[in-house]
Amino acid sequence: MFEIVQGYLAEFTYGGIFLLLLMCGLGFPLPEDIPILISGYLSHLGVIELWPALAVNLGGVLIGDLTIYFLGYWLGRRALSHPLLRPVITPARLKRVEDFFERHGKKAVFFGRFLAGFRAPTFLVAGIIRMPVRLFVLLDVGAAFLTVPLFFFAAYIFGDEIDALRHAIGTTQRAILLLLAAGVVSTLMVRTLRRRRERGA
Repeated sequence: MFEIVQGYLAEFTYGGIFLLLLMCGLGFPLPEDIPILISGYLSHLGVIELWPALAVNLGGVLIGDLTIYFLGYWLGRRALSHPLLRPVITPARLKRVEDFFERHGKKAVFFGRFLAGFRAPTFLVAGIIRMPVRLFVLLDVGAAFLTVPLFFFAAYIFGDEIDALRHAIGTTQRAILLLLAAGVVSTLMVRTLRRRRERGA
């Protein structure tokens, strides 16, 4: 995945970055962190310019967020049955987002940006419940100006380490498999410990 996205962004540069992040904001099944990281990495390599790339990343992220917010704002609950949004806003995910809003209120928009898979549904629900536009923009911009530069500059500053890590592992696919294996092992260990505690209790 890393290689595919990197090749695409290296070919189409700023327009490719903007379009991909806009699609991510609308629910395309790719974490927006990946294009941001790759943009920082390409800036590190000198393929694209630092500040224009960062500006395009911020613009793509924010316009994607505003697009899905206004779909909810204008269409109301009809947006949930829109053909483009049905795959993104499943009933189970919608229920989790509504519970998220009940717990955190308006701050859910700010926290939603940090939760991959929750962003698009959270911003859509913010539009459906008619959160004031100024408040949404304020919360979303504040969160985006924390996350986007953080990922971008991490890849820009530590570009050599990223490249070395990828070569050491071999391929991104192996890295994903290793992470999945570690996750499965840790989950099994946690479940085993819980069962032992429950039996002991």
